[in-house]
Amino acid sequence: MSRLNANTHQEWQQPLVSTLTKIAGLAAFTALSLQMGPAHALPEAEVINKTDTILMLMVVDTNGQPKSVKATVDGKPVNAYLAAISIPAAESITAGKRFQVSKTEASSLRFAPVSLAKFTQLLGPLLKANPQDVGAIAPDPSQISDAETLLTAQKIPAAQAKRIANEQPMIFCPEPGILVSLNEGPQKGQQFVPCATELKFVQTIVERSIKDYPKLAKSNPRVVAIPLNSFVIYLRQEPAERVGQLRVVPSSRLVELVQQLNKQTAKPDTPAK
Repeated sequence: MSRLNANTHQEWQQPLVSTLTKIAGLAAFTALSLQMGPAHALPEAEVINKTDTILMLMVVDTNGQPKSVKATVDGKPVNAYLAAISIPAAESITAGKRFQVSKTEASSLRFAPVSLAKFTQLLGPLLKANPQDVGAIAPDPSQISDAETLLTAQKIPAAQAKRIANEQPMIFCPEPGILVSLNEGPQKGQQFVPCATELKFVQTIVERSIKDYPKLAKSNPRVVAIPLNSFVIYLRQEPAERVGQLRVVPSSRLVELVQQLNKQTAKPDTPAK
């Protein structure tokens, strides 16, 4: 994966929290809808491109297609298409700690890497055909405590912050935004505001930016936690000039997993990409 160029940190004055705290409790714990945003908003194709970098692990059948299992989501027994935002999140499902999948079925679940955009695309027709089914994404257990702390600091009531952090994956972003660029790869030099599903990645960028650019400290930069569904709603509802530079950097562990799988499936006489 391309590395971030630490020499291009700049402040990007676009507030996130004021809007996101209003919609944080609105996102249902089901598959994201494909509704179009207002005319002035980010084009849907760009929203899809941004959610295509959010990697996760999806429960699949032997053909690699989404597989529904009997699970408990929001306290209700349902047929659910499950995914996990990280490897530890997938392990929480197979260990029976998430969604109350039966031990027999949980231990035999198969997972495949997929982006949020692809997960949503695949589930669309399945949920349309069976509206009683749901799609659910398990949060990373290692991020829950920090997410709860950040949500509380963002003025989300404590009880609600605890519930959201335990039920929904998070996207972590710098607030105010900090522009960075890649120093290699096809997108070398392009500036964007980096977000991630792992707090430490964004926290490191904020801390390094303050160190390299003392003037940035005056704006009291911090990391904010954004429920995954709320992040997508934000991309769709806010003006394009406000959200166009946001980009979720893929989890390094999942990128490595995808690369390993690509090598395993590549033909002996075909170089792995």
